[in-house]
Amino acid sequence: MKVLLTNDDGIQATGLNAMRRALLDLPGIELDVIAPDANRSATARSITTRSPLWVEEIRFEDGGVGYATDGTPVDCVRFASLGLVGGEPELIVSGINHGANLGDDITYSGTVGAALEAIVLGLPGIAVSQ
Repeated sequence: MKVLLTNDDGIQATGLNAMRRALLDLPGIELDVIAPDANRSATARSITTRSPLWVEEIRFEDGGVGYATDGTPVDCVRFASLGLVGGEPELIVSGINHGANLGDDITYSGTVGAALEAIVLGLPGIAVSQ
C-alpha cells in the first residue's frame, strides 16, 4: 500500500518521525513523506495561492528521503496527488500532532486539514494527535 505521511508541525517534528518509523516497520507499506519545512499549525485546509511553492529533498537520520515544502499540510497532500512522489497515494496519514486536537479547535488543525483533504480527493485519510 502506498502511504503519504504529512503533518503540520514540520518535517523534523518528533511525532512525524515516530510515525514514520512505525509505518516503515509494517509489511507491505511503501511510504512517502511530504511535510512542511517548519511549523504550520492552525492552518486548517488552507492552500498556498499567492506565492510560488518550493520543495526540497531531505534525508532522515536513517538515510531515508522525504520532501520539505514551504507550503501547508494540504499543499503537501496536493503535491502527492499531483505525482511528486510517483503514483497517487492510497492512504494519507497526518501526524503525530504535537498536542491534542479536541473540541472546536479541531477545525483549525493543519493535521486534521490534511486528512480532510484526502477525503475530498476520494482517498482514505487519518489524523493522529497526542
